[in-house]
Amino acid sequence: MRLRTRHYFTGRASTKRAAATLAKVTLTTATLAVGLVAAVPLAAQSVTPAGDPGLGRLLAEIERLAPSSGGTVGVGAVHIETGRAVWFNEDERFPMASTYKVPIAVQLLSRVDRGEITLADMVELEPGDIHPGSGTISNLFDDPGVALSLRNLLELMLLISDNSATDLTLTAAGGPDAVNARMSELNVDGLSVDRPTSILIGDYSGVETPADGRISMAEFRERAGEVSASEREAAREAFSADLQDTSTPRAMAHLLAMTWAGKALGSKNTEVFKDVMLRVQTGTGRIKGVLPPGTPVGHKTGTIGGTTNDVGYIYLPDGAGHVITVVFVKDSERPVPAREATIAQISRAIYDYFLFNPGTPADPAADRANPRYGVWKLRSDAPAPALNVMTYDPWGDGGMKITVESTNARGGEAKWSYETMFDGEFRPVTGRDGVETAVEVVDRYTNRITSRRDGRVTQVIINVLSEDGNRIDNEYRSTDADGNERVSHAVYERIGR
Repeated sequence: MRLRTRHYFTGRASTKRAAATLAKVTLTTATLAVGLVAAVPLAAQSVTPAGDPGLGRLLAEIERLAPSSGGTVGVGAVHIETGRAVWFNEDERFPMASTYKVPIAVQLLSRVDRGEITLADMVELEPGDIHPGSGTISNLFDDPGVALSLRNLLELMLLISDNSATDLTLTAAGGPDAVNARMSELNVDGLSVDRPTSILIGDYSGVETPADGRISMAEFRERAGEVSASEREAAREAFSADLQDTSTPRAMAHLLAMTWAGKALGSKNTEVFKDVMLRVQTGTGRIKGVLPPGTPVGHKTGTIGGTTNDVGYIYLPDGAGHVITVVFVKDSERPVPAREATIAQISRAIYDYFLFNPGTPADPAADRANPRYGVWKLRSDAPAPALNVMTYDPWGDGGMKITVESTNARGGEAKWSYETMFDGEFRPVTGRDGVETAVEVVDRYTNRITSRRDGRVTQVIINVLSEDGNRIDNEYRSTDADGNERVSHAVYERIGR
């Protein structure tokens, strides 16, 4: 099977950054949880700076270490189990370099979750697919007749940061617009993927590349040889000011949190993502640099010009939990090893603090305190004995069981239910033989329901709870097989807890 969808990548025009802003340094508590169909974030333990004064010392240490990079540093460190966080320049945009392969991987695996593609799909390589930059494909597979599976390409993209594999993976993921749409669905604000690596490297080098990013190695080298030193320097200055393919530390940390929690991907592909990240072979001198030998770290690195990055998860020993760690460095003229040393020292400070101060994990029972749990009756003007009652119950670890009992105007009764972790996994609908649906979080108020029967999105539900917690306003958007959209509304009033 040849999987080939051409996408023309038209990046946004370069945008000059505003004048340098004062570094923002904040110390906060992070809420890692995401919305349910009930549209309420999962509970996280509230920890204030006053309740954890040591976080201030960690922040001071990050401030002390940052100048050694020779550039601007951005940091996000979030202890997953307790939600405590330290942020440094958290809302400033940084070039992602190859860390942008993380959102590409999430979107690719989201398509796998939806059944649009599989990791076993084969992709044929053509000369225009072999691109400059890091990677094995450009070194070993430059002859015609090679095909790799999407699983191969995903692993090459993340494990060794192969750029040719990245551009093929980006195409299979649906292109930059699809990646950004998925980020928007996950409420990841402040991160965008705009170009394939061939155009990104071309823009950095002053090499003009085709709009679709397809250029052979030989042609790229030939064009690069025609770029003057002054043109190359101007291109690098423009690249440094370009907001394309950038992220804030907060946005990247949020994406990593959503993925870890199983809210960005189904359970199977969440584990695929974590497994590949743990086996990444690049950047041993960055987050891993001065951690105790053998410390598991699931991460992704990125380097271009004055930018050196590493983002991922540190696995703490002795049940102390896990720390999402994002360290970006930009606009540095110091050698890469010096920047890596800064990342390593900051990461070690983060590791030590949360190892020796693991805090008290949030009570798992807090996830069961969703204010939508209870019994709700449809407010309706339909003639008696019409009745529709909906019950929300806790199910699993953070999931929900939804039960619907109805009686129509003629007295006909029906009862059905389904359970979901809101992870996009298909599960049977009890009371409707042969019916299975997958429920996927779109944002904190919205969920998408897909039928296994034909893979079609059968309904999008927007669910808003009133301030007093006693009324739910539902909007249902459905599309039939002919593409006709129907929008309906319903109001449910609480009749029991």
